[in-house]
Amino acid sequence: MRRFAAFVLAISVSSLIAADEDQVEYRQEVMSAIGGTMGAIGKILKEEVDRPNDLATLAAALAELASTAQNVFPEGSEGGDALPEIWEESEDFAERLTALKDAASNFREVAKSADMAEIGAAVGAVGRTCRGCHHNYRE
Repeated sequence: MRRFAAFVLAISVSSLIAADEDQVEYRQEVMSAIGGTMGAIGKILKEEVDRPNDLATLAAALAELASTAQNVFPEGSEGGDALPEIWEESEDFAERLTALKDAASNFREVAKSADMAEIGAAVGAVGRTCRGCHHNYRE
């Protein structure tokens, strides 16, 4: 009976470790998607590609990803490039994620216009929220 209990415990611990690793990988994929979307937007704004009509679509995707990012750092999902300060300073981190979501939502609205100066400023605001978080909370 003890061997069975030890076996069940080992499987339970293994499942928790796998779940945590899956959570970390999921978070990394979401954050990579944000970075990739910002990279594509940057190529358009720098005129490295002639795709200005894609800005509104990319801005909408970025706003949705920023909203999703608010839920990919649950307690117990430490690991990857995320520093422990995320969970130690959870209120500050949550405020920063809200700032990202707000900046991305603003960019979504601005991207519907053809005003490249406003679009550039809105993208810059998103970028500043990203850098602020990476500076404090990412290895």
